[in-house]
Amino acid sequence: MKTKKLIFGFFPLALAAGLITGCATMGYQKADSTATTLSESSVMVAKGNVLIDETLANLNDLVSHPGPDLHKQFTAFNNSTNELGMTARDVTVKSERMRLQGAAYFKNWDSEVAKIKNEDIRQRSEARKKEVSAQFDRLTQLYHETKAAFDPYMSDLRDVQKFLSVDLTSGGLMAIKEPVAKATEHAAPLKEALGKLSAEFKDLGFSMSTKTWTE
Repeated sequence: MKTKKLIFGFFPLALAAGLITGCATMGYQKADSTATTLSESSVMVAKGNVLIDETLANLNDLVSHPGPDLHKQFTAFNNSTNELGMTARDVTVKSERMRLQGAAYFKNWDSEVAKIKNEDIRQRSEARKKEVSAQFDRLTQLYHETKAAFDPYMSDLRDVQKFLSVDLTSGGLMAIKEPVAKATEHAAPLKEALGKLSAEFKDLGFSMSTKTWTE
């Protein structure tokens, strides 16, 4: 048996619990839909981590080992930087989708809990909602903290990209060496934060999926 692999960034979640057959089906669909969004975000954030390595490798190759064709090396850096930026935007879109899914889910949960007549069952449902809400809040906070660290880093890479786009010369490469060295140094803690965020997305997506195991 192995855990089924589920698919950023730069959140929210839904865990449906129906009380009658029709509502249960809709609830499961909502849970799976949100689980998919969470899992896709996990994959996107992980992709961003890989792209940071690729972008820095291309940038350091250009600055530290300039070849006879600087344009070719710059193109590699430029392309990986653009892909990293697009991935970050995709994560932001997914995060907004999850926020809306989460808000709708918790609103529906409140509505269903109010209909439960058995006091013990109602209390159990309220306790579960509190638990899931706490998970949601932790993930949301982690996302915003990680995004706050990633955004200025991405901005710096864009600035280097703009700098070299107008001064792709030996002198330009020498002038940009220090900022490139700092970007390389600061990548490690950022990648660690992104790795943690990706894992959190994946774990929550897995826990919400109705298809949790496969042979």
